[in-house]
Amino acid sequence: MKNGGGRTSRIRRRKLFTSSESRGVNESYKPEFIELKKWLKDRKFEDTNLIPARFPGTGRGLMSKRSLREGQMIISLPESCLLTTDTVLRSYLGAYIAKWQPPPSPVLALCTFLVSEKHAGDRSPWKPYLEVLPKAYTCPVCLEPEVVNLLPKPLKAKAREQRTHVQEFVSSSRDFFSSLQPLFSEPVESIFSRGALLWAWCTVNTRAVYMRRAPRRCFSAEPDTCVLAPFLDLLNHSPDAQVTAAFNEETRCYEIRTAVSCGKHKEVLICYGPHDNHRLLLEYGFVSTRNPHACVYVSKEI
Repeated sequence: MKNGGGRTSRIRRRKLFTSSESRGVNESYKPEFIELKKWLKDRKFEDTNLIPARFPGTGRGLMSKRSLREGQMIISLPESCLLTTDTVLRSYLGAYIAKWQPPPSPVLALCTFLVSEKHAGDRSPWKPYLEVLPKAYTCPVCLEPEVVNLLPKPLKAKAREQRTHVQEFVSSSRDFFSSLQPLFSEPVESIFSRGALLWAWCTVNTRAVYMRRAPRRCFSAEPDTCVLAPFLDLLNHSPDAQVTAAFNEETRCYEIRTAVSCGKHKEVLICYGPHDNHRLLLEYGFVSTRNPHACVYVSKEI
């Protein structure tokens, strides 16, 4: 038949569509990822296993450049690439944090650094990382109240608790932000706005990896365990993924190894934890299909 309308042509198109939908689309050519790669290389990291790609279902993630065998290192990110509370203390914010009473929390320190560096724009040495961070998040704390009202009752209650927590986090930090005015020519109220702080809080809450650090007197008693890991934080979640992840004190790198093999040009996934979909939506802003940890919350009334 003319114009490619025959049965063979339809099958060929269907196969092409299916294969293109199931594999990732390489995004390493995009300017923001080229700049990120240069920035990471300057900090002694150059990955040979993974490249940024976009996948159906999960969106932006990391794709294997070659087959990965069981037990192989997926990524080994040097300490120089990590954004920690030490990073903040070494910066222009360090002196202000050290003298502030009561001591700010580690999370507040990270959020303050993110907002101020984003405000710095081209002047920020962290710009290549900031450019690849999400511009907005889909956690319930970011949703309109009428949307939150549509959530299941148990999740709705947790979402409202989260919103209250973030509101208190923002309002209780106003005096600390005011103390930073000498660092900025613009009013700090316009820089550390609710929207900017909500973005920073969600960045830390959804993207940080766990890395316990020793308590310091300049911070509150809250655990200092959140660390931002550029490039590594592009890895998406799957409840079926089997990996080991931890900071290696000997190599001074945050390392992830896969416990299973992974084919060439496949999405490389990690597991954020054995979370049900309520927890995933609340903390990360997404749900997992075919989640083996899925559960149904039953109210006391029922």
